[in-house]
Amino acid sequence: MNPLINPFISIPLLKSYLFDPSRLRKHSPQEISRYKDKAFKRIVRYAYKVPLYHEKYKQAGIHPSDIHGIKDIKKLPFITKEDLRNGFPDRLLPVKYNKKGHVVCTGGTTGKPVCIYTDFFTIGKSSTLIIRELHELLPNLKNIRFAHLGNFTHRRIDLVVQKHFQPYVKHFTSSTTLNVDISTPIKEIMQKLEDFKPDIIMSYPGIFQHLAFLKRKGYGDNIKPKLCWTGGAMLDNYTKRYVEDAFRCQLLNIYPSVEAGADIAFECLNGIWHVHDDFFHLEVINEENEVLNPGERGHIVLTRLWGRGTPIIRYTGMDDWIRLAIDSKCECGLTSTVLIGGVEGRRRANIVLPDGRVFPPGAFCFITPVLMELNTFKVKQYQIVQKSIHEIEILLVIDEDLRDIDPPVDIIKERIKKVYESKVGPEVAVTVREVDEIKHPKDALKPAPVVISYVNEKEGYKAIE
Repeated sequence: MNPLINPFISIPLLKSYLFDPSRLRKHSPQEISRYKDKAFKRIVRYAYKVPLYHEKYKQAGIHPSDIHGIKDIKKLPFITKEDLRNGFPDRLLPVKYNKKGHVVCTGGTTGKPVCIYTDFFTIGKSSTLIIRELHELLPNLKNIRFAHLGNFTHRRIDLVVQKHFQPYVKHFTSSTTLNVDISTPIKEIMQKLEDFKPDIIMSYPGIFQHLAFLKRKGYGDNIKPKLCWTGGAMLDNYTKRYVEDAFRCQLLNIYPSVEAGADIAFECLNGIWHVHDDFFHLEVINEENEVLNPGERGHIVLTRLWGRGTPIIRYTGMDDWIRLAIDSKCECGLTSTVLIGGVEGRRRANIVLPDGRVFPPGAFCFITPVLMELNTFKVKQYQIVQKSIHEIEILLVIDEDLRDIDPPVDIIKERIKKVYESKVGPEVAVTVREVDEIKHPKDALKPAPVVISYVNEKEGYKAIE
């Protein structure tokens, strides 16, 4: 049965589609703040019915009546990745809640995945944020052809949306969607895009890198997107330039997560990351779980102010390094009281040096300035691997069709080696070498990350001592 027949679903969703996309454009920061306070109190009341949260709040001596708005969020305990893992399946939904909802899971690249519950209404409400983003980025939304190259495996959000949401709403939209699993051979993906002729392509940075390489080799004459969207992994500046040069359109970031159930933020045409401030509340903490001030870099804490299924309140399990800018202005004119100064990758990929310095992955990509200075796209792909506390290896995949065009590969390798040696100091050996390909990690379903570290942060601190 179509869930939209149920008025308890269809009426709230209709209201959401009418009012949510334009809220950050039409309302003042003060109005959004009042809206957030109401949404926060409502989601805390909902969470109090969920065994995991109920027990946590009881232990902390907190009742929903103690929460009068966002300012009281610090009264609530943090929820960790282990809390959600240990609470699944019986302690993540309100008592007597219908468990016929959908289970969605993270990739579990660092071990056991995190699984939570969602439902049709929550998925539907999240799609209003896509409408908001498109309104901001493209002038004409009619008859959009949208290609999503994602992870359509069991219990991944991409597959759940494809199977349990899109079939019921396709008659209410003029857009056409192509879904392709990223495990499909890259040339086959290219041919599907060629036949589909998308206006928008959304995928991981690594997939875009391979598509851009094929585009440069003469594939995909009919692939002329107006916009490319990427998320789910760190986008370095070199890959961004490489893809934009190939497809002749902007490659912009979105910031999705399984736990968020939607895009937390998106990058506008001016390169500013705008938080969907009416849907989420973000905090930043240090290693001691102390909340940091705006402008200070730390780890994200996520609170989702909407939705059903498993609530997400003060969740610390995403690990991303971010920096928040409060009450900042953007030339695009969008009202957003919170901006992100970029997402710098996951904590588990930190580079820890013998002298105690810690680099998030996004702050350790010094290759882009070298390649920009040399004015070359000869490097098809690269990866930085910290093999030990005293050893870093940089892998380069060279475009063979450009090998004999200046600058020479040896000069590129020499310049990259020199810049990294200057950054890491004399205690770290830096090696730069060519490889035929960079493979994704074993059992991982995403493309290979730009930065990998096999050094535990504690090992780095021990080396300092």
